[in-house]
Amino acid sequence: MDFASELISQLPWLRQMAGRYCKGEDDIQDLVSDTVLRLWQTRDSFDESHAFRSLAYKVMQNIYINQYNRSKFSVLVEDFPTKEPTTHAHADALIRAKQVIQHVRQASTRSICIRPVIMYALGYSYREIADFLHIPLGTVQRRIHEGRRILKQELHQ
Repeated sequence: MDFASELISQLPWLRQMAGRYCKGEDDIQDLVSDTVLRLWQTRDSFDESHAFRSLAYKVMQNIYINQYNRSKFSVLVEDFPTKEPTTHAHADALIRAKQVIQHVRQASTRSICIRPVIMYALGYSYREIADFLHIPLGTVQRRIHEGRRILKQELHQ
């Protein structure tokens, strides 16, 4: 059986598997579509000696995990109040602060390392961050180090 017919025959099963990860019909359809697209893009590297379902399941699982991580670690930073600045220096500082927040938001959508940096900046200890995020202490330290590097690059662009 060729790859396209195998993929088409497995669509009901893919929808069933997506239902385990997603509750809404739109989310299920999006996950199936992303999985089919990724499978189709890598069809040349498909080895027929391996089970198609195990490959499709692993691709779907990775897509879901990546989407979950991006949404989970997207940092929501409230905008500063929009009251009128009283001086030019205050206006410049307000503009710069809004630019920094915009850079932090952009960086947070690309990396899971930004949230621990923000928590650390708010005064949380490494241990508190590790407990809150349910990750090892060494991972917190590595993410803070990497997150600082990412923010530094983002702010110097």
